Amino acid sequence: MIASGRRRERGFTLLEVLVATAILGVAITTLLGLHARNLSLIAEAEELTIAGTLAGDVLSLARLDPILEEGAVRGNFAVRAGDADGKTTVYGGPRSEIFAWSREVLPTALPTLRQVHVRVTRVGDSRAIAELWAAVRVKGAP
Repeated sequence: MIASGRRRERGFTLLEVLVATAILGVAITTLLGLHARNLSLIAEAEELTIAGTLAGDVLSLARLDPILEEGAVRGNFAVRAGDADGKTTVYGGPRSEIFAWSREVLPTALPTLRQVHVRVTRVGDSRAIAELWAAVRVKGAP
């Protein structure tokens, strides 16, 4: 017989603890998966940012070119400024060696303008990561 002054202690049952642990495990696994996906998206965004900046650099060089001839030119990026020639090897800075560029200069209806199309890809890949189109005034044209 139980004494009337003694209270029965209450706690969690083993089943409740197992269910709570399972829920916690699923939640942590899901959060870790989201974190890994987030890191992947950050790396992709960084690559897109670098490629877009490099495309802008190639377009700027086209604008500065005193003789912008029609046709296509391809090249790579140099990590060090001393390795760049400004024609087929353009200075891109750190982490630019994985990218390649192509520039196509096309005529327009106006004789003083050329259409410039710049594409930046990964070396060995044909899929464009960044593309820029611009109208560039031909220097020395009337």
